[in-house]
Amino acid sequence: MPRRTAPAIPADYVLLHADTYHGLQAFHDELIGIAQTIDPATAPTSDPRSKPERSRRRALARVFRLWADQVHGNLQTIRSD
Repeated sequence: MPRRTAPAIPADYVLLHADTYHGLQAFHDELIGIAQTIDPATAPTSDPRSKPERSRRRALARVFRLWADQVHGNLQTIRSD
């Protein structure tokens, strides 16, 4: 007969070492930097043929910004506990 493991008790909070927290902050900053590199806010206007390329860059930058927003939200939650 297979063994059954006890169900995991859901945690209301997580404790992190300060180094881990600061590492997540650095990761957040890196994500923002990558997004700004891929799609700078002050991108020079170029010829209309590059519009699909700009769209791809904006979409990719949006992914990094969303990821950064999620990390930031988690950092805020950790900090408020």
